Amino acid sequence: MTQTIARPIRAFFMLAFAALLAACQSVPPPAGFTPAQIAVLKAEGFVEDGLGWALNMPERLLFSTNESSVPAEQQTRITETAAKLVAVGITTARVEGHTDSTGAAAYNLTLSQARAEAVAAPMLAGGMKFTADQVVGRGETVPMSSNNTDEGRQDNRRVVVIVTPR
Repeated sequence: MTQTIARPIRAFFMLAFAALLAACQSVPPPAGFTPAQIAVLKAEGFVEDGLGWALNMPERLLFSTNESSVPAEQQTRITETAAKLVAVGITTARVEGHTDSTGAAAYNLTLSQARAEAVAAPMLAGGMKFTADQVVGRGETVPMSSNNTDEGRQDNRRVVVIVTPR
């Protein structure tokens, strides 16, 4: 009699275990950023833009015509921002350099790459990691403003840092 009761109980536990195991495998990974990550992103000036969170550098980092260097005080600020992101588990980003439309397209592409690398360097110092395809120059192909005015061209000489959840 004990064996007759034991079989259904054992079958029940095995079925329950199989169901739990299946449930563990079918739960999707968490999407999005944690509240702590969002708080740091907002505090550092990132704005949600549909594809992720973007830090548009114009208000913090504008480049002069034909320039790609980042002043020392801004390098320090970028390093500190990167360290804050790393502290909450955001360890990588996409860094996109841009130019205005002054000059040849090939030159602008090279210049925009140099700008992206100039911003990525202090981010690396802050602990972030990048693959080669995450630090890119877009040249003049994605203007933020019209290139018909001095102000518009200044807006377009920028770097954008984009973070997305894993």
